[in-house]
Amino acid sequence: MLSTSTGYLILFIFGSFFTILTIVMQRRRKTAMTAEQFSTAGRNVGVGLASASIIAAWTWAATLMMSSSTGFQYGISGPYWYAAGACIQVLLFAIVAIHLKRKAPKAHTFLEFIGKRFDKKNHKLMMVFALMTNIIVTSMVILGGAIALNSLTGMNIYIAAFLIPLTFTIYTMIGGLKASFIADYLNTVMIFVILTIFAAAVYMQFGVQTVYEGLRSLPESQQMLTMASIPGLLFGMINIIGNFGTVFVDQSYWQRAIASKDSAASKAYIYGGIAWFSIPFAIATFLGVTAAGLGLNVGDPDASAPLMAAHVLGTVGSILFLVMLFMAVMSTGAAELTAITNIIVTDIYRKSINPLASSAKTLKVSRIVTLSFGLAMGVFSVLLFSIGIGLGFVYMAMGIFVSGAVIPLTIGLLWKRATNNGCFWGALLGMVSGVTVWNVSAYVMHGAINVESLGHLHSMLFGNLTVFIVSGVISIGHALMSNEQFDFEAMKDSFKSFDDEQEELIVVAKKEVV
Repeated sequence: MLSTSTGYLILFIFGSFFTILTIVMQRRRKTAMTAEQFSTAGRNVGVGLASASIIAAWTWAATLMMSSSTGFQYGISGPYWYAAGACIQVLLFAIVAIHLKRKAPKAHTFLEFIGKRFDKKNHKLMMVFALMTNIIVTSMVILGGAIALNSLTGMNIYIAAFLIPLTFTIYTMIGGLKASFIADYLNTVMIFVILTIFAAAVYMQFGVQTVYEGLRSLPESQQMLTMASIPGLLFGMINIIGNFGTVFVDQSYWQRAIASKDSAASKAYIYGGIAWFSIPFAIATFLGVTAAGLGLNVGDPDASAPLMAAHVLGTVGSILFLVMLFMAVMSTGAAELTAITNIIVTDIYRKSINPLASSAKTLKVSRIVTLSFGLAMGVFSVLLFSIGIGLGFVYMAMGIFVSGAVIPLTIGLLWKRATNNGCFWGALLGMVSGVTVWNVSAYVMHGAINVESLGHLHSMLFGNLTVFIVSGVISIGHALMSNEQFDFEAMKDSFKSFDDEQEELIVVAKKEVV
């Protein structure tokens, strides 16, 4: 274990480095920061930077901690089901990214599109889903980082959960989405470098045969050494369903489509999704599966990755893992902060509170929202720990709460026959029925409704499946029975950038003076 002071030092170094880097970049900019730049990074990000940003944004703390946990618990099937189960969504998102760029070229959020595609009740409901997604993902980022700091340095887990958001909140507040892209690129490079070091160290130190023999000696060896592992398969199904919600309903992924050049948007998701696969697959194999094969006593499976890293390379391994983890924390945290800021500013502040806000005023409000949400998430994560909810529970339960919006949102973008009522009730009843089935199945199978019974694989699976089935049947079924058709072309020119709106206000003001 490292000393507690090392944990504080790592937090300080990461926060300070990216804050200073952002300030330097701001001073070297040839143009002043505007609300549009803060929100969209100028809409001219190339395929390389966008791909790296997608990899970094999808590499959560949970990617490193939970993927290793699956390898430790389910054996060789765990790495595949985690990596493949969370890769499909990013690849498929390339399709919706193209459609958003074509149908809403100057939109700032997917909710802004929803507000013009559907009615007010759909816009409000989808906003609830989007905000819920951002809160769940950000909490997982913080929980994963806090668990790793506690495991390797002994830092108080509540203090770690409160301090972690500060490391990415300050530089995001200063530089906006562009700062997030630059940090993502550096983080992605470092993650792959450290991942290569761990893979080489484990292979050279232990080899395949040692790990194989260790897995064979385990009581559950039949499950650990086969891709036909039933627990692994159940986790894979939960993983696939749940992660559709955290990609398709997460504004941070729509943001990257909005910020990318037209020619780069779809390619970035394909390249990024394929490259991302190697991160959880390698971590889960070289740290999680190996820890199980060596019989490492890790206590909490969620902590298998940092403890295995320390076992392989000692103090150096602990430091390298913390560096890699905080690269992931910084990237995903910044992405979620900019996402929540764009939603609140675009779909609440400018839509309902101050539609005529100037660019300078919008930029000021954006920075205030970024800082406020970052601090609030630290408090929320402390509350999660205090009531006994950990990383694994949140990860597997997220789909039940957010995936109800996936099918209604997707068909609303791709299909002109999608209806207001079908998509609204499909999303709402999908979530309600999923939560209901989740609780009922936990009670029927385990005799109680608590964190432990709700966290079992079967309860989670039934809840996640119900959400998708109910929301899909209602939203698609109502569209097929209805004669409604939406004109996407008529909507296309109704989106305007913040800077364009500012220029129009100036022109109108001059005319009024004349």
